[in-house]
Amino acid sequence: MKLFLTSKFHHVATDIVTKLSDEQKQQVVFITTPFKYREFKEGELAWHYNNLDAMSKYGYKYEFYDISHKAHSDIERDLAKYKTMYVEGGNSFFLMQEAHKNNFGDYVKKRVAQGMIYISESAGSVCAGVDIAANSRPGKSLKDYDLPNSSGFDLVNFAFFPHWGQPEKREDYINSKIPNAYREDYPYILLTNHQYVEVADDWYKIIDATKK
Repeated sequence: MKLFLTSKFHHVATDIVTKLSDEQKQQVVFITTPFKYREFKEGELAWHYNNLDAMSKYGYKYEFYDISHKAHSDIERDLAKYKTMYVEGGNSFFLMQEAHKNNFGDYVKKRVAQGMIYISESAGSVCAGVDIAANSRPGKSLKDYDLPNSSGFDLVNFAFFPHWGQPEKREDYINSKIPNAYREDYPYILLTNHQYVEVADDWYKIIDATKK
């Protein structure tokens, strides 16, 4: 099992790329679903285009894929050829809503166990964790989406908090996320935009790309 969970992929891409083989970079499925939950205005997806620029710069060959309106059999057929999955940022509750409709989480867990590389930003990293509930805030919570529970893909045994220290996220953390997480249930990992979690089989470590 090999995972790279990021807050901002393009900030740490230069480090992650050194840990992938040429084959793993050449066969990437890029999951776009997390930012398909609403229409974005011009300029609001600059972070997404920065990620695409980083992928092009470092030699990734990717194809876009949206899991919405797909049956589980479609996913198994369509994604079988890929060696690496990249799950973009956006809305973790929307992603899990769509994943519950076709058991996408079970598919991801199976493929990762078989050796597929999992790379993610923000919402994609949150959903890789054991639970997404602590990331709730007004407008983005279990009650706002058609979700039977708040479980993530359960690829790791912790809950993931992205964008720690980013000024624009301060209100969400102070008013919602920190109160949500202040309980003895799971380990919580808070990551800045320049850090990522590398997971390999039964261990993980937090890497600060600014210290390289």
